[in-house]
Amino acid sequence: MMHAGVPRAAAMGSVFGAGGALLMPVLLATGAPLLATAADTTVAVYVALVPMFLGYLLFGIGLARIPASTATTITLAEPAVATLLAVLVVGERPGLLGWVGLGLIGAVLVLLSAAPSPSDPRMLSAPRAPAGSRSRRSRGPAPRSAA
Repeated sequence: MMHAGVPRAAAMGSVFGAGGALLMPVLLATGAPLLATAADTTVAVYVALVPMFLGYLLFGIGLARIPASTATTITLAEPAVATLLAVLVVGERPGLLGWVGLGLIGAVLVLLSAAPSPSDPRMLSAPRAPAGSRSRRSRGPAPRSAA
């Protein structure tokens, strides 16, 4: 949609609106406990507005202002941050496999942040082959000597 000139907010709104409309039958079939009391409904409205609506609104605004590679790296950090918040705030206790996964995500994020970007001056100063020359790999096998 955005390639067709639809503004960012309208594109995100239509995608999430369509997703919400498609989930309405699920709410009708299974949502009775969610709407049973005023407190339950208040929690549902809070979850819909603050973490979902506001979170994705800010996410969309941020995506428009940072490079795609940075957005991807930040998105990869989301499950790790959610796990750490669940441990610190809610008191969740992940098993060994959960901690191993968290460690792997952390290691990958460190590697990604340490990798030089294409605009890094060190990458720009790397020697390049002159125009019209072929690299050693593209020349094929070395010629045989006539011994």
